[in-house]
Amino acid sequence: MNDNLSRADGARVLADLHALRAIGTYKTGVHKPTFSEPHLRSLQWLVQRLPEAGLTGEIDGIGNVLGTSTKPGPKLLAGSHLESQNHAGWLDGPLGVVYALEAARVLNSDPNTNGAVEVASWCDEEGHFGHFLGSRSYVGGVTEADIDAACDRNSGKSMRDALRDAGLAGRARAGCERGRHIGYLEAHIEQGET
Repeated sequence: MNDNLSRADGARVLADLHALRAIGTYKTGVHKPTFSEPHLRSLQWLVQRLPEAGLTGEIDGIGNVLGTSTKPGPKLLAGSHLESQNHAGWLDGPLGVVYALEAARVLNSDPNTNGAVEVASWCDEEGHFGHFLGSRSYVGGVTEADIDAACDRNSGKSMRDALRDAGLAGRARAGCERGRHIGYLEAHIEQGET
């Protein structure tokens, strides 16, 4: 385990955090409302980096990104979110996603690791359309009727319209496969408006 800890690359973690901060910069923080252009660019950024950790993934029909492994053995899921509150701190969410990505890079490349770390970016954990939307969807807690009824708390835009405009309408929503994960970890820092 100590060998793996020493392989974690602090400079790479900081570079990843700064890359995500550069998307949607606002004053000293970021502004990445759910399904906004900066939020979607952040999701694409993550999808492009998943292969570095031996993972594949895409943006699902609710805006989640799930990086999954084909390695046999138990899977640990880790992550957070990449959208932000309005005018928020730049570490609120990305810290947990980047930590998870780095853990997956290090552990998944080690042939002695039994199983794998998988990475999640949950959509709308900050509540533009309803709190914990992405993680609730993943465990089956969001119905089509919930999506029909949801509107952005600031603009009033319907979630259906937002999903369509983001190019996510018609995509399948990822669901939790019973017994796949032995646990979930999330490093998180709360940062409100800047």
